[in-house]
Amino acid sequence: MKTIIQILLIMFLATQLQAQESCTEKLYHANNLYEKGQIAEAIEIAKTCATSVNSATEQWQAYRLLAMAYLVNNQQKDARKSAEKMLELNPTYKPSTLKDPAELISLLESVKIIPKFSMGLAATVGGINTKPIVTGTYNGANYKKNYSSKNSWQLGLMMGYNINEIISLHTGLLATSKSFSIKYKVENFDFEVNERLTYLDVPLFARFSTFPVKKFQFFADAGAYAGRLASAQSDFTFNNSASSEIKSIKNLNAMDRRNKWEYGFLMGGGALYKIGQVNVTLDIRYFLSAYSNNITNTDNRYKNDNLFYNYYYIDDDLRLNTLAVSLSLIYNVNYKVVKGKD
Repeated sequence: MKTIIQILLIMFLATQLQAQESCTEKLYHANNLYEKGQIAEAIEIAKTCATSVNSATEQWQAYRLLAMAYLVNNQQKDARKSAEKMLELNPTYKPSTLKDPAELISLLESVKIIPKFSMGLAATVGGINTKPIVTGTYNGANYKKNYSSKNSWQLGLMMGYNINEIISLHTGLLATSKSFSIKYKVENFDFEVNERLTYLDVPLFARFSTFPVKKFQFFADAGAYAGRLASAQSDFTFNNSASSEIKSIKNLNAMDRRNKWEYGFLMGGGALYKIGQVNVTLDIRYFLSAYSNNITNTDNRYKNDNLFYNYYYIDDDLRLNTLAVSLSLIYNVNYKVVKGKD
């Protein structure tokens, strides 16, 4: 029984090898017929190799020959279909003036190729601006808090799927640092609070792009995001101008004072520059925190006696809007052909 299986396996492999060699010979013969002007005969032979089970290289060669032959016969629709099949098999193929006829080059350049899936690294350093929005004020004395934003960073991975030439969907995982400071004065005491929050954000948005202008393309983004708080630290400092006394707390864990989730909407736009299979993207996004999104854990607002009695501090109800300017390197994993209408 084992011997029979081995014989059958050898016969199958021999048949496949023979078929491959046969198609190689067919394409050689078909190319000779094409050169001699026997176009119809060349087309019939090339068709058998294009539609049969062969290697991708042989199929590509068959479709290339078909595209050239159909162009000679002025069969434009058939020529275009063959050119599209060529580029489906090898979407990054660049026509050569040494090897390809001018008519074929023109046809291939008219076929639109767009990325299908893409992924890459998005980085922002010093380009994150956090804007605190106070929705409820709570003070430990009669004073007014003055909020100001501080620059921080964003880093993450982004992925995209192109539905067509204009619309694509994007998501990813972003580590986003949000920093702000609070200053207030009570009698002779000057207080300053610096807070640093780091979130793991998942954005989901649609991108609406213009048609390419050479290697440039412009776009607008719209969608939503949700994030989980990963770390929260606060620095508290007071300076008594009358006695020159200075007191501070550094890197105080603020996780218990903050809600763990954030969510909201995002919008933005930017420009893209193509370098081979890599796109360099400069984009501006505004992360608009939902109105119901309060970063303060109201259950723990009054639980830290040290902050209340020594720094007269109580957390306000607060939302954080963020403006991010980022530079991304996006690699196009694969491509798809935008087929013409039949």
